Amino acid sequence: MNYYEWLPVYIKITDSLGINRDYDYISSVHLSKHINNDIKILNKYKNKRFFIIGNGKNLKDNINTVSNGITIVADSALDTYVNFLEEPDIIVTDLDGDINLIKRSYDNGTDVILHSHGDNINKIDLYSNYFNNGIATTQNIPFDRIYNFGGFSDGDRSAYISDYLDASEIILLGFDFNNVSMKNYYTDRDIIFKKRKLQWARYLLVLLAQKRGSEFKEGNIIEI
Repeated sequence: MNYYEWLPVYIKITDSLGINRDYDYISSVHLSKHINNDIKILNKYKNKRFFIIGNGKNLKDNINTVSNGITIVADSALDTYVNFLEEPDIIVTDLDGDINLIKRSYDNGTDVILHSHGDNINKIDLYSNYFNNGIATTQNIPFDRIYNFGGFSDGDRSAYISDYLDASEIILLGFDFNNVSMKNYYTDRDIIFKKRKLQWARYLLVLLAQKRGSEFKEGNIIEI
């Protein structure tokens, strides 16, 4: 999805969720000070079969279906993934997951794609310099080597990155659009917000499936 296709969708999402788009842009400027790599470092993954790993409750029951492909793991699913399998090929993160675990995978050769948004400016300033060989993304205006491939949350954004890399197949595992993967510190307000984000994730994946000429069929394993 190019930026001009993405922009009206982004406006709808941010208006719906009450997200400040100016802060999103400021966050990407912060990230650009630490990460400035060319997306061409991911060319080795082009035209491959991709498994996108989300953190839904159904992940553990289906993770063993991963085979013969490139794995992109949303950072919240990383702990489960590495407990069952080796390090993933790519981690997509907004630095909200286990930083030490992300660092370990990065040190072991995993490519890391870091995302900027208005709520993670402090984490970008704290942690992103560690991943100086990573790739930087934004949901706002792309510039220089700050990329926007479409997608909003880590999981659906991973699928859009796969499509950009001309994925022959995109297979989603651990995607549950009805139940929030809980964290101890979530408030009732957080849960409501997360549920709305899940519905937008589903919407974006339906759009991507249509773009790829595929029918979106929700289930434990989703092919788009």
